[in-house]
Amino acid sequence: MDISVNRITNANIYMDGAGLLGRAEEVEVAQPRHRMVDHKGLGMAGTAEFWAGVDKLEAKIKWASLYPEALTAAASPFTSHSFQVRGSLEQYTSQGRSAELPVVYLMTAVFKDAGAFRFRQHENVDSTSSLTVYHSELYVAGTQIHLYDVLANIYVVNGVDQLAVFRANLGG
Repeated sequence: MDISVNRITNANIYMDGAGLLGRAEEVEVAQPRHRMVDHKGLGMAGTAEFWAGVDKLEAKIKWASLYPEALTAAASPFTSHSFQVRGSLEQYTSQGRSAELPVVYLMTAVFKDAGAFRFRQHENVDSTSSLTVYHSELYVAGTQIHLYDVLANIYVVNGVDQLAVFRANLGG
């Protein structure tokens, strides 16, 4: 059996459709994190955990310097922004690089803060913004891995709507 190794070593970020090439040093994207709660009852020999929802999603962007468009966007907690992070997933086998696949992460978020910045002699000023994410989608090679939207009660994993029955039971 041939071992396959996946690597992503670079990406670009877009905010509201505008490319931010070279402006962000690092992006930490939000992935749905399942909230699990304990259940114990009479007659049970132990305790079990069961799914109880999805925790809030948060993302971070580390900026390479101060950018007025990012600072302005972060100033309003009432304005959502669309973000796209694009990378190239390289797959390697013993025969060398076997594929290059697009990875696309989409999110709709509001800035929690622009991030503090510090002025230091002979060093560039950077900052890290925190975001609250309401909607996220992840695609690898054009295939949707997940779609999560907290305000629409939508959670799709590998094409399967995880909350369809839940929404129907609630009447919507």
